[in-house]
Amino acid sequence: MPFRLLIVEDDGSSALVLKSRLESAGYEVALSDSGTKAVAQLREQPFSALLISDQLKRGLDALECLRRVRATPELSAMPVLLYHQSPNLPAHRARALEAGACTYVVGGELETLEQDLRYHLRLVARLQELHDGLRSAHEKLRKQPDPRSGGEVPGARESAEHQAALRELAHARPDGALIVDSEGLVLFADRGACELLGSRLEGRPLASLVPGSGLEAFVRDAHIEAREGCRFDLPARKGRAARTMHAIVVPFLSLPGSNGQVRRVVLLGDAQRRRLAAEALRVDDPAFARAQHGPLIEAARRVYTPAAWIGSSRLIDDLRRWILAATRDEGPVLIQGQSGTGKRTAARTVHFAALRAGSFFEVHCRGGSEEALDVEIFGHARNGATQERPGLLHLAQDGTLYLSEIETLPAELQARLLGYLQTGSFHRRGATRAERAEVRLIASTQADLSALCQNGQFLPELAERLAAHVIELPTLSQRPDDLPAIVQSMLQRLGADLAVHSVDEEVLALLQAHPWPGNLRELEDCLRHALQHAHEGRIALASLPRSVRDSAGRVASRSANSASLVPIRRQEARIEGTHNSTTPLATTGAGSPGQKPWDITEQDPISLDLYEKKALLRALAESEGDKLLAAKLLELGKSTMYRKLKRYGIP
Repeated sequence: MPFRLLIVEDDGSSALVLKSRLESAGYEVALSDSGTKAVAQLREQPFSALLISDQLKRGLDALECLRRVRATPELSAMPVLLYHQSPNLPAHRARALEAGACTYVVGGELETLEQDLRYHLRLVARLQELHDGLRSAHEKLRKQPDPRSGGEVPGARESAEHQAALRELAHARPDGALIVDSEGLVLFADRGACELLGSRLEGRPLASLVPGSGLEAFVRDAHIEAREGCRFDLPARKGRAARTMHAIVVPFLSLPGSNGQVRRVVLLGDAQRRRLAAEALRVDDPAFARAQHGPLIEAARRVYTPAAWIGSSRLIDDLRRWILAATRDEGPVLIQGQSGTGKRTAARTVHFAALRAGSFFEVHCRGGSEEALDVEIFGHARNGATQERPGLLHLAQDGTLYLSEIETLPAELQARLLGYLQTGSFHRRGATRAERAEVRLIASTQADLSALCQNGQFLPELAERLAAHVIELPTLSQRPDDLPAIVQSMLQRLGADLAVHSVDEEVLALLQAHPWPGNLRELEDCLRHALQHAHEGRIALASLPRSVRDSAGRVASRSANSASLVPIRRQEARIEGTHNSTTPLATTGAGSPGQKPWDITEQDPISLDLYEKKALLRALAESEGDKLLAAKLLELGKSTMYRKLKRYGIP
């Protein structure tokens, strides 16, 4: 049966045009010329979705009509789309989204209205399928026959009930659900999410709901496949104790012509309850996970290899060598790099390339309380009414435990982790007996651990232990020659379904000039946007996000202001050879009148390392030796600045 739509529009000509367009797309359409009549029609007849003009001139306005629809229980889940003929975005758009509108379409975007409508109808159908599946599973569990009627041995009934309870607990419906757009704004929040995070969530940024938890970045990184593993703490509030939550993100791919908008469903559940149930099931049936995941593990070993890192630059060659070196023994690994450079991918590559027999587990050190992280990593011993809980060091036996953002680990847990690395044993929380585990530790950080050690914020002994193998991930701006190959690889992976296979040369030149502060993650987001706006199977300049196109002007402006770094004619003798990060970088004509140490002459060899070192020297001179100010002049992060100074031997 076709979907039935109701359009609320008091402009007769506009209503007929929109009705004709939607009917040609296969929808059954009814019209209403006032909000009051529309609410009455919705209560009397079944409709799949509601479209409201935000230019109603009589009766209820669009927002009031929307509020009345959302206040009706049987209509609360219906997709409601607002549209406005003017090309200018109304100031009250945020209030419309907060009141429950699924989307707000204006002016030139009206051509995508049908695609947005199709997306929301599909989303509602998917959520209904999930709801029906959960209800069906619950009914099957409830209607299981009583084991006593079959004459089973004593204890069989308790075992069956135990298994049923655990499975229901492990796969129970979430405690709350959110729908988030590509900008991180909450479009919809159910009652459970409001009870957890507060009321009136629609229209608010996800990052503001649980600040410092990393939830917003975790949700943003889910592009194609469902993603889980984010854990964060909710503080106690009136009528609710503190809880540790677990998030699952289910992305819904954007449709062609929908301006690259990707919605994500965020399911929130109690992390401790879920883990207890899942681990109890795994203990009862140890072969289950391996039988199901074996083919996936083999596939992962083919994907996560050092050769999969794309590029032919010296930095990537060094990276491959470091990863291979880390796979040859069991020592800890420290991965350093800016956000978006691929630290998680590097950790998985070390794990799978080393053919570890155990599993790979990840812990986000930021956003969790000390107690929750302690139990998560080391586990909890049985203590009175408290049940025994295995930690990730137990579950990762013969495998890998990856600690991201290790610099945020509380000091007490740093000491406990150091003890494990020194002795190979640890104590669960509340236990008196030490336990041993053979687990490889991989840690990653964006910070300069040596600086944190000097400030007393990180244990020097732990930093030294973790640095048995150090993998330094280069930024994208450090290897511009690798960018065309990276773009082509991403294009093959992301553009196949959209039949986009080529990139204009001028686009590649602009991408190579862009600074990419978000590194590979930002480049992938840029290409996803460009693919949605590509024409005739290729990506042109107009397909790129405006922020990337505008960066060309900023780069050119900065280049014009860097007059001292433009090569100048000198008559000094030429210095032979090339320079790299391990050899001193000499300057020519050091005694020439008026020549600065950062001047680049025609006699200098063509070397990016040389130019970078001289840029650092000039920035330090301009800032009178203030390294933080120099970092700002160069638009570098503090940790990156210190790494570069150390690399070139600049005190």
